[in-house]
Amino acid sequence: MRPPGHDPEEAADLLLRDLRSSRTGLTTAEARRRLLQYGPNELRRRGGRRWPGELARQFTHPLALLLWLAAALLVAVGSYVVAAAVLLIIFLNAAFAFVQEVHAERAVEALAEYIPQRAKAVRDGAPQEIDAADLVPGDMVVIEAGDRIAADIRLLQGAIEVDMSALTGESVPTLRSASILDVDVPVLSAHDLVFSGTSCTGGEAHGVVFATGMNTELGRIAALSERVKQEPSPLERQVRRVAWLIAIASVALALAFIPLATFGIGLSLVNSVVFAAGLLAGMVPEGLLPVITLALAVAVRALAARGALVKRLSAVETLGSTDVICTDKTGTITENRM
Repeated sequence: MRPPGHDPEEAADLLLRDLRSSRTGLTTAEARRRLLQYGPNELRRRGGRRWPGELARQFTHPLALLLWLAAALLVAVGSYVVAAAVLLIIFLNAAFAFVQEVHAERAVEALAEYIPQRAKAVRDGAPQEIDAADLVPGDMVVIEAGDRIAADIRLLQGAIEVDMSALTGESVPTLRSASILDVDVPVLSAHDLVFSGTSCTGGEAHGVVFATGMNTELGRIAALSERVKQEPSPLERQVRRVAWLIAIASVALALAFIPLATFGIGLSLVNSVVFAAGLLAGMVPEGLLPVITLALAVAVRALAARGALVKRLSAVETLGSTDVICTDKTGTITENRM
C-alpha cells in the first residue's frame, strides 16, 4: 500500500481538480476562454524594445567619446576633411555594432524555435491537431514517438522516453511514466513530468498541460536571459581604462606643448594652441574602436556556429558571462553566471 499522497492516480486527480479539467479534455469554448486568460503558448519578450538605448550606447562608448573629441578639435583647427572621416568612422562603427547587438539579442527567438508548431490535444472529447500556441493549462494532450513537446505536461497514462538534452544536457533519453510519482525531487527530475522544448523518442502517453508559454521551464530560461542586469564586462572595463589613459595623456601633452612651443621655440600663442589641438587629435586611436567591434563580431559568429546565444558583443571574451546562453550541438542549454 502506498503512503498517503504518494499514489500517482490520486495525485493526478488532485492536479485535474486544481486545473478544473478532466481526462476527457476541455471543450472548445473553455479552451478559448483560457487562451484569453493565460495568453498564447509562446515565448515572448518582457522588456519591450531596447534598440533606442542600444543605439545610443554605441555613440557614448568611451572610445567613441574620444573620437567625438578628436572630430571637434579637427574642426577647430580647420581640418574639415579629416574631421568628416572621423565622424564617418563613428557612425559606421555604431551602425555595425548596433546591427551585431540586435542580432545577438535574439536569444528569446532562438529558444522559441524549440517549441513545435502543432500539437495533439483532446477537445470536445476527441483528439485533434491544433496550433501549439493554442494550448492552455488543463488541455489533455497526446504524445507519440517523434513529437516535440509543446508545453509542460503531467503524464496521466502511458510511458515515453524523452530527450531532455535541451534542458538538462542528458545525452541519453530518460523514461517518463505516469505510474512513477517522485516526491521531494527537483522539478526537472520528476519522472511523471515532461517539458516544453523536449522530444519524445519512443512510446506513447497522455497528459495534462499545467504550464504554457513563459510559465514553462523553457520560458523561465528565456526570462532569465532578459532579466540579467547588464554590468560592464572585463573587456569593457579595460577599454574604458585605456580610453581614460589616452585622454589624460593627450590632454597633458597638449597642455604641456603650449608653453614649450611659445617660450621655447618662439611660436605665437595662437599657432601653439592650433598645433596642440592637432597633436591632441592625432593621439586619438580612430581605428581602435572599429577593430575591437570587428573582432568581437567575428567571435560572436564563431560562437553562434557552435550553438551559443550571445546577448552582447562584449560577453564573448569570457565564458562566465551572464550574457551567454550555450546550446551545444545536442541542444544543451546552460546559463553561464559570473
